[in-house]
Amino acid sequence: MLALLGVIWGFVRQSQVLMAGRAGSSPAAAPAQGAAATVTLAPGARIVSASTDAGKLVLHVQTKDGAEVEIIDLATGRLVSQVKTAP
Repeated sequence: MLALLGVIWGFVRQSQVLMAGRAGSSPAAAPAQGAAATVTLAPGARIVSASTDAGKLVLHVQTKDGAEVEIIDLATGRLVSQVKTAP
């Protein structure tokens, strides 16, 4: 009977420790769950390369009108910047 009470107490204690750890972590430091980016390319456009740096996705895109670079924030999935070059 004491062993069963000890196991129950251990589960309760562990759940309290886990809940305290989650409450102590800042939401800004945690990555966004389910953040998705939708990039719509022009007809005939293609992604030449993709890389990540400092929490950003950098896409190099080639279109019939020239090249462009799109920078997407990985935490929010939003387009941060877009640079287009002339053909």
